[in-house]
Amino acid sequence: MTGRLERLRAAMAEERLDALYISGPVDDVYGRHSMNRYYVSGFTGSSGVALITRERAILAVDFRYVEQAEREAVPRGFEIFHAKGRQLAWLPELVKYAELPGKRIGVSTADLSYAGFLALEKAVRELPWGLRPEVGAASPIVERLRRQKDADELALLQRAIDIADRAFERVEASIAPGVTEREVARRVERAVQELGGDGISFETIVAGGAWAAQPHATPRDEPLAEHQPIIIDMGAIFGGYCSDLTRTTVAGRLAPELRAIYEVVFAAQQRAIEKVEPGMRAADAHELAHAVIREAGYGEQFGHGLGHGVGLEVH
Repeated sequence: MTGRLERLRAAMAEERLDALYISGPVDDVYGRHSMNRYYVSGFTGSSGVALITRERAILAVDFRYVEQAEREAVPRGFEIFHAKGRQLAWLPELVKYAELPGKRIGVSTADLSYAGFLALEKAVRELPWGLRPEVGAASPIVERLRRQKDADELALLQRAIDIADRAFERVEASIAPGVTEREVARRVERAVQELGGDGISFETIVAGGAWAAQPHATPRDEPLAEHQPIIIDMGAIFGGYCSDLTRTTVAGRLAPELRAIYEVVFAAQQRAIEKVEPGMRAADAHELAHAVIREAGYGEQFGHGLGHGVGLEVH
């Protein structure tokens, strides 16, 4: 996380912000919906506010998380503010503590519900006129920083990818006609954990035959049939970072007409892998693969994007 606060403050200065307010859209016990707050602070609790000023970094948490915040966020340069009672009570105190009366506070909009924003506005209005900060929406500053991974992030991503690859290989070897989609999904989760993953990065998709035509199919208690395509869409988490891979396999031999379509998709994938390069527009990367599929006569069946970003969140 070295340098993140410095890069964040440089972006804030470009928008003439004195502070950035980063919360979470919900009280999130699973820790998957407050990734911007985690990215800047290292705090993994379900509730809290990171307030970054031009000189200070403050993490406001209630009594449940004081010790955790001290352990996770203080080593990353944060002060801990103990938020007591309702937001209407502690938020004005936080503004004063951060020395922000009359200053411009930008809100990280992806990390706050509309109800939360209204509560923030109400708390600010409770302050005396001369002490009120100006509160408004900030651009997606943190999200822009997260697009470019540092060396530590890339290493964690690679571990998550390797774990998922090995888990797939283990599970694929166990697939046979008669095994249900749901059982294969359970095997994926077990394999990820046994291979060192923190868990699966999303609910595993296993779909056989015609069911596999649904990109986000839900696994069923349906036995897998011989000679039918089987889609496994899965991922692993390691150190907070997610992998996401999709594989097509088969129990037995694939029917010739299905094999022909598989080869088209494989060729499109290989073209993209070979030709994608740094600085390329996403639309141009997409066209690399789309052109192969279009030329094979299946262009209208490729209605989705080539790919998506991955990191602390799987999408």
